[in-house]
Amino acid sequence: MTNDRKARAARAEQARVERERAARRQRLMITTAAVVGALVLVAAVAWGISSLGGDDAADGPVVEPRGLTEGGVQHPGTPARGAPVVEVYEDFLCSHCADFEDEHGAYLTDLAEQGQIALRFVPMTILDGTADTGPAHDAMNAAFCVTDRQGAEAFWAMKPALFAAGFATGDAEPTQRALAAIARDVGVPDIESCLEDGTFVPWLNEVREQARERGVTGTPSVFVDGTKLEDPATVRSAVEDALAS
Repeated sequence: MTNDRKARAARAEQARVERERAARRQRLMITTAAVVGALVLVAAVAWGISSLGGDDAADGPVVEPRGLTEGGVQHPGTPARGAPVVEVYEDFLCSHCADFEDEHGAYLTDLAEQGQIALRFVPMTILDGTADTGPAHDAMNAAFCVTDRQGAEAFWAMKPALFAAGFATGDAEPTQRALAAIARDVGVPDIESCLEDGTFVPWLNEVREQARERGVTGTPSVFVDGTKLEDPATVRSAVEDALAS
């Protein structure tokens, strides 16, 4: 092969390499543009979904339910003068709360019925994290829809039913239909509009912030006469000490 032919062949090979490089660059640009476009579309869809009203309940007015005692729902038993005050912060989606109820719930309610303690439930929608709405809010809102309609006695009937429903174990979801059915079973019908509107969700968010300011970082949390127990499992000895003092 002459030098001239070799030169032409080299130029042809160089041209082929350049074409391949250009084609690769074009494919890369197209792929990148497609990925960016997809991300933009996903973001737009997510924004659109969030703007459809998923957080409408959290943005509503703060409505405090009727039937409260100092921010919680007190057991309807009549406490004796000077009886220890036991406050229990719980979340109906909290498995540790369900375990606490299994172990200590009947003990505490028996003392409350006898008037030996003032037993108070305080809501803490901790399982929704920092979100202003969610399944923990839904279940808790249902409990206070019932309280608002028929008072503390209805709440204390609703409370064990919500724990028994399997929300804390993940065996069931707190849908509006499920929550309305539980309310009907405990004798409080027609709370559907309260569930749909999330009537007490903004109030629950305020109570959650107040609980955090009080040092409640988990559930269950128990206070006996205003003192937070380091371990909720010691509630029986703490109550017995308070009764003896």
